[in-house]
Amino acid sequence: MDKDTINELGCENMKCNTLVNILDNFNDDVAYMSKFINPKKVINIAHKGDISEDILTDMRRFLTKKLDGIQIIEVSYNTPYRLQKILGQYMDEHTIINISSGNNLSSAIAYEAMLKYNSSMIYMDVSEEKVYKINAKGIKTIDYHHARFGVKDYISITGGKIVTDETIDYMADDYYRMLLIILEHYDLWIGTKDYIRNHTLSQTDERIDIAPSEYNEHIKELFSEFIKVGCVKEIREEADRLIMIFKNDNIRKYILSGIWLEHFTYNIVKEHSKVCDVRTGVRFLWDEDKAEVENELDVIAVAGTQLICISCKDTRRYNSGSLNELDIYSEQIGGSSVKKILVATKPSKGQYVDERAEKMGIKILVFDGDVDKFKAQIDEIIDD
Repeated sequence: MDKDTINELGCENMKCNTLVNILDNFNDDVAYMSKFINPKKVINIAHKGDISEDILTDMRRFLTKKLDGIQIIEVSYNTPYRLQKILGQYMDEHTIINISSGNNLSSAIAYEAMLKYNSSMIYMDVSEEKVYKINAKGIKTIDYHHARFGVKDYISITGGKIVTDETIDYMADDYYRMLLIILEHYDLWIGTKDYIRNHTLSQTDERIDIAPSEYNEHIKELFSEFIKVGCVKEIREEADRLIMIFKNDNIRKYILSGIWLEHFTYNIVKEHSKVCDVRTGVRFLWDEDKAEVENELDVIAVAGTQLICISCKDTRRYNSGSLNELDIYSEQIGGSSVKKILVATKPSKGQYVDERAEKMGIKILVFDGDVDKFKAQIDEIIDD
């Protein structure tokens, strides 16, 4: 957020002494405003319940990392009257109440306190990237294009932590060369990889042996392209098998697993002008205090203030379980406003998968080798 925007919010020269955040289960927008208003003191208020302590702890940890020297006070309430009393304790003309989270009742109570103490409220509209400043004089709209959170921030806000991500790994030239070959020979690639997966006799880190058949010529045709770019060392026929020798284990995994699809999707998503951060192969903790519980999403991106979570399936064997996993992991990080996409190379064989995906708000995209069409589909989802 630039200086002019901060001035408009009433926070220049530390005039915003106190920012009051009314929290709920998902507080990405609250975190945005807290970070970029940068007040002297933050009052985090949560409705008392089973997870209120976790909500307050997660927000405290996040703001402590992002705001140097911030004073944070945490309060819970169980009735509207208690919320009214808490607000009264901290209100003056330089207090701003952040109603980007919370509910209708808490917003009404905040509005009453704003008028009584001649202060202000702010509300962030994530989808429109605007901030609304509200006081006794009326409502002012402020364009909001300067604040940017990354994937790591979204996971941190919910109390989680990234364990590993493979984004840097797949920036190597070998992977880009292989991806170009896959896309240029897509129909041949689809048939070849499926044949190899279904007819493997044995494999080691750098070698795969498959049963011979009339399909050998197609495999040799495709793998000769990988040999030209140095990713496959050799392909040879013996009496009872076809042997492929790879540059290393990572190349073997890239070619014969679904990693190539993650890499392709990552590259398409990062080209969109709104995307400010994108990661692939992200393994993360829901709770950084419980290191034994790890989860994974194939691609996570942030477009403006919108979180996008993508699962990639290089198969037709995805079903309701795959949808449930994507739905749960995505909403744990980004709440109900998160955009969820499942990218596959074939339509699902499962019954009612499309119908269930629609009910869960998951877009299913089947990549058929047409890069321009796939890019247009991704762009449409991000722009929607």
